[in-house]
Amino acid sequence: MRMLLAILVGTVLAFAWGAVSWTSGMYDGAIRPMPGGSDVAARIAGAVDADGAYYHPSPPETAGMTEQQSTIAMDAFLAEHRKGPLVMAIVRREGVDPMSPTVLARGFAIELFATSLLAAIVAVAAKFGARLRERLALVFLATGFAMLGSHGVLWNFFHLPDAYSIALFVDGTVTWLLAGLPCAILIRAQRN
Repeated sequence: MRMLLAILVGTVLAFAWGAVSWTSGMYDGAIRPMPGGSDVAARIAGAVDADGAYYHPSPPETAGMTEQQSTIAMDAFLAEHRKGPLVMAIVRREGVDPMSPTVLARGFAIELFATSLLAAIVAVAAKFGARLRERLALVFLATGFAMLGSHGVLWNFFHLPDAYSIALFVDGTVTWLLAGLPCAILIRAQRN
């Protein structure tokens, strides 16, 4: 019962923080409006034929090339990559309602499932006798791992802007600490 309560409270706290973080202005400096956004979006939509993530410059397709052609193509790609600009675009050809009940329900379900996983980790530690401070430390460590293993890796390899990555890192850290604290506090080893 304590585990279910911890999951429910943690999920509600995480979901409520999402509403605060996205409406507080926290992302204002991290995600800016695209200059000429409608024109840029129309040009991108006309250039791609499917939803997806697009990146420019992209590594060349070297299959079927000679070694010399492959080297030339790769050198050209590297030069363009170093020169810039680097562009990454997420394209959804059909619009979506960002506040639709489906999006909100799916977000809650994702946070419920993630909080359940965090609760399971804490429950295993509790089963082996982890005290409150150890369970809290585990929540902090799991949160740090999740943020570095996701946002940190993407920041590095996709060359994401620092402000954007910092906002995601801070937002995610607060989210999963809020979800994990009830787990650490409420989930304890059962007494025989």
